[in-house]
Amino acid sequence: MDYHQFYQSSVYEKLEFRIVSKYPYMNLVDNSIYQSLVSRKVIMLVALTGTGKTTTLNELSKIAGETVEQGMSVIPTRREIADWIAIPTAQVLLNETIRPVSDRVERFHYTRTFAEHVSGGIATAFSWVNISNDYDGLIISEGIRGSNEISHTLTHFPDWHIIELALHPVTRLKRLSSRSEDFDKAQGKGDISFLPTDLQSDVQLLVGNGEITSKALTITQAESQNYGLYPFADGENYRNYHRVDADDKTPKEVAQDVHLIMKGLMDADS
Repeated sequence: MDYHQFYQSSVYEKLEFRIVSKYPYMNLVDNSIYQSLVSRKVIMLVALTGTGKTTTLNELSKIAGETVEQGMSVIPTRREIADWIAIPTAQVLLNETIRPVSDRVERFHYTRTFAEHVSGGIATAFSWVNISNDYDGLIISEGIRGSNEISHTLTHFPDWHIIELALHPVTRLKRLSSRSEDFDKAQGKGDISFLPTDLQSDVQLLVGNGEITSKALTITQAESQNYGLYPFADGENYRNYHRVDADDKTPKEVAQDVHLIMKGLMDADS
């Protein structure tokens, strides 16, 4: 099945929105004055939940200013791509009514269903975005996640560059436990059995003293079913993969490393 065509003919028309005014250079239906995002250079900042993408992007904006802010405003975020493409497509494929989904675990269920049907998952959903021929500036996103999406992107979309932030799983759990985002909604018992054996005793102690919450464990467990616990392992085999180790670095230092990579990519075009 051509799932891109299926989305345009059987899903898009059922959504409450049509053209998304928030992104004036973007269109989700084919149009002669737009071209596929696949043909454009895109910088994807990648990280698993709790690694610090948002903080890094905030610090990056302080360093690079309007360049980053403009680049981040061109295409939708991962959450929006999930809301506008992956989740409603999965719901239609499951013969369910299209509806908003806020619970993180439930969202993972639908995005996993989408990926089971559509090779590359959310990465492929991003490739369905079209960009106006009038826009020729930088495009930045934080939308790709997990080894399947990363390898698909690196292989099928060679003009997209991935910069992955890497952080130890226990540190991510602690960070996720201490933050208070409205998006972090999940119901579960906080099971630790999904973790590697060598991490379980340390995590159990941190759960006992309140440094790791059951909600953080539930979110991470659901995420790991889709995207694993660790960064992409085969990055050295791809010219368009770049990794920044975030352990023992401040957010500013991580952003500086990312900016250096971005600058190199932009200078290569000039």
